[in-house]
Amino acid sequence: MNAPVEVVKEFWESRAQTPVSDSEVTHADVWQRHLEIETILKFVGQGDRVLDVGCGSGYTTKHIAPHVAEIVGIDYSDAMIRRASSGSGPITFAVKDVLDLGPADFGIFDAAISERCLINLSGWAEQRRAIDNIARVLRPGGRFIFIEGGRQGRRNLDRLRTTAGLDTMPTVWHNVDFDEAETLAYLERDFVLEQSLPFGVYDFVARLVHPLLVAPNAPVYDSRINEIAASLALHVDAFPELSRVLCLVLRRRETA
Repeated sequence: MNAPVEVVKEFWESRAQTPVSDSEVTHADVWQRHLEIETILKFVGQGDRVLDVGCGSGYTTKHIAPHVAEIVGIDYSDAMIRRASSGSGPITFAVKDVLDLGPADFGIFDAAISERCLINLSGWAEQRRAIDNIARVLRPGGRFIFIEGGRQGRRNLDRLRTTAGLDTMPTVWHNVDFDEAETLAYLERDFVLEQSLPFGVYDFVARLVHPLLVAPNAPVYDSRINEIAASLALHVDAFPELSRVLCLVLRRRETA
């Protein structure tokens, strides 16, 4: 079980006011963010109306906006939405909790993105509710781009790290990672899985090879080796069992 929801929300409200770049305010690994955004861009198009769930400071939203017809970024943090000033392209930002999301709020979308948002909910019950709400605002045949923490990949990567003499990765106190089998089984209620895109190549390099090369110094996220790893991960599907990220491209089932 995660920390209480109000404690997690307070953390993000505070984080929105820290003097770091928008690329780092919700996730410090800038090349992982690049990998995620480039992956999302493969599955949205110029005619799409897109919902970015848990948009934070709007970093991803603004990168997607020039490539779609319209994008709405929502977040439950007032401070994050204040920080997410409008950028280029047809963007709307609004304070909205995914647990209270419905078609009456912003209408129906062609695609929805959840990029490390649902792992901040208090547990599986709330995560299921969020998935249900996202399904409700997608048109039949619409796409759900699900990029969330995966429990099995993190465990496997930690085992490999300890075998190589590294410490396990620090636990993120406000994250509840998804169990892959349990998640896929639940998603089948409303979605058809079109693609699973593990980031195992990135994690193998950035979370194993890079730390081993620089030990005992700490690895730096914004490094050339992580940039190379992100580029490789966009084109090479390998080490899926080591992916900390569960990246799924799903299609909303057609209604009767």
